[in-house]
Amino acid sequence: MSVFLLGPILVGLAAGYLTGGRLRQLARQPLRGVWLLYVAAAGQLLGHVPPGSRLLSSAAQRWLTALVFSIVGVALLLNLARLSRPARAGVAAILAGAALNAAAIVPNGHMPVAPSALGEIGAAPTDTILDPHHTISTGTTRMAALGDVLPVPWLNLVISIGDIVVMVGVALLIAALMHENPPGRSRVVGALDRRRNRDRPASTA
Repeated sequence: MSVFLLGPILVGLAAGYLTGGRLRQLARQPLRGVWLLYVAAAGQLLGHVPPGSRLLSSAAQRWLTALVFSIVGVALLLNLARLSRPARAGVAAILAGAALNAAAIVPNGHMPVAPSALGEIGAAPTDTILDPHHTISTGTTRMAALGDVLPVPWLNLVISIGDIVVMVGVALLIAALMHENPPGRSRVVGALDRRRNRDRPASTA
């Protein structure tokens, strides 16, 4: 879902600029565990792009999705201590949104999708199982309200409450990081300023 990934990134960048942040601050952040994000991205591609998506069973797809979410969560937690409060709020929102989605996926084995929401975007599924990750909600579906119940007709998508919380968290995290100095940078800059002031010739009256 490209909008799920790209949309909040663009919103976060715009919000960061409008509030005085700069992209260079984001680029300077010394993130830990970046390799975990690459692993998660590879797992996501394996589960959604052929031939991997065709070779994996439904059960393997679900376990892979859970693993991807877990890896991203670990990567976020590794960087939590060095973040400001607004950035931590973004991380908390991302983890909360993922937890809401997991609450719908785990008891059902798939993410349940409301048939009425599918109708709103003009979809007419012919089977209960839409794909290895989604299934049509029925009367026996548990935690159906946390599934994909929100239609977005102009994007031809159905999303969940958890998706919205995750997207808000991603945008907030990016905007906050655009305001942050890398850890230790302020101490180095302060030390250089003090040294320059010490070496500067004293002015005479």
